[in-house]
Amino acid sequence: MSYDASDDYFLGYPKLPELPGLPGRPDGEILGTTGVVVNGLGMTTPLGGNVHSTWEALLAGESPITVLDEPWARDLPVRLAGRLSQEPTEVLDRVEARRMDRCQQIAMVAARQARADAGAPEVAPERLAVVIGTGLGGGTTLVDQHDLSLTKGPGRVSPFAVTMLMPNGSAAAVSLALDARAGAHAPTSACASDNANALWPARTCRLG
Repeated sequence: MSYDASDDYFLGYPKLPELPGLPGRPDGEILGTTGVVVNGLGMTTPLGGNVHSTWEALLAGESPITVLDEPWARDLPVRLAGRLSQEPTEVLDRVEARRMDRCQQIAMVAARQARADAGAPEVAPERLAVVIGTGLGGGTTLVDQHDLSLTKGPGRVSPFAVTMLMPNGSAAAVSLALDARAGAHAPTSACASDNANALWPARTCRLG
């Protein structure tokens, strides 16, 4: 099978039917190969707390892998892991961080970096959307709140439990923070979520 970068079907998406173009646009242009520009980057990784530090560590050949030495990890068959070099709680407001699962905290840090890197453009809320893929969602919250319910009763479960554990929690949190009203989407298909997460925003931009 040949690969064509403009062929969405290669990534598992069926081709959309041909539709007439919008007023002022040639037919098919909105679903064609109109270029989409990435003008802002953000990340927080085991190698660095932002794009620059992560890239510099990569160029230097640094390894972020460490050994888990906490008591809870002693019986694990594999105790190697890549920990974040900077905890999200070091960047986020304390109250804000408490209302988000760890995965949402990470997403928020990266999203704000990307927006700042793009020059913090003024965008109408109705034209600003968020797409953040995930393989699971707030797994830490799910486990913690389940244990809390069993040991101290359901009345002690956090009122933010659902918004913290749902798969679209990261997209929802970021969209609320950025006042993005054009959509908050969360492709969820295990490790393949990244593919959808790259394609979904591009197709959304092409659709105008």
